[in-house]
Amino acid sequence: MGGRGRAEVVGDGHERSPRGYCPARESPHNMRRLSSTPTRSTMGDMRRSVPVLLICCWIAGSSRGVPQPASDELSAAQKDAIDRGAQVFVTNPVEGSLWPRASVYQYVDATPEEAAAVFWDFDRHDTYMPGLKSSRIARVIDPRTVEVDYVLGVPIMGDERYTVRDQLSRDVKGGSYRVGWTLVRASSTKAAEGSARFEPYRNRRLSRAGTLVAYVNLVSPGSKLAGIGFVRKKGLARVRETVRALVQRIEVERTAEPAVLAEQVATLRAALGA
Repeated sequence: MGGRGRAEVVGDGHERSPRGYCPARESPHNMRRLSSTPTRSTMGDMRRSVPVLLICCWIAGSSRGVPQPASDELSAAQKDAIDRGAQVFVTNPVEGSLWPRASVYQYVDATPEEAAAVFWDFDRHDTYMPGLKSSRIARVIDPRTVEVDYVLGVPIMGDERYTVRDQLSRDVKGGSYRVGWTLVRASSTKAAEGSARFEPYRNRRLSRAGTLVAYVNLVSPGSKLAGIGFVRKKGLARVRETVRALVQRIEVERTAEPAVLAEQVATLRAALGA
């Protein structure tokens, strides 16, 4: 699905090769054929091979279930850019979609819990995220899963009304938080999915621990106009602007609105059952 990604950094740019590669499983086309009447030696080899094969299969299955830290997705040069306060922006083409999958990485001077708490406050999204005219929680499915109604102002095409289902999770061992989302319904958008991850990150330039925000979004627009160059460019730029606005909001609350931030953290902890 898709091709090689394209990465952009303020003042620098690096492509990323695909990560998480594992050799393909053996198939009938590359396995040695066994004799229809195995010899005693062959049977012994097979018995000795079974435990090894089981262990290898278990390791392969386990590795697919372990989430990869966002920082491992970045090259050394990209990490240097993030330490300088820049964004790293990566796009990956997706088959059948007019727009690519867009990923934004940026450092914020806050704890992962604080950063996630600000993002989890959906009713405030329209106060700082670019283009949003309205955002409100429409349905609470469970403490960690909600549906949010948005109204987004879209140039030329008019307002887009859509509902997204957001789900909150936490990696206690790693100290990270994740909010994943999928589209429930929309006035024109065909599909949308993404996530925002908030992971511990040490900024080497500042010699300070903070958070790496990793924001990924894939939208399949319903309008053919979305394929026009400048419309596509504007849509992808909006993703970067959204992350930049989120980082600024987190830092503003941390320095100037501690009471608001404390309330958001309490809400996040309650959702997670902390």
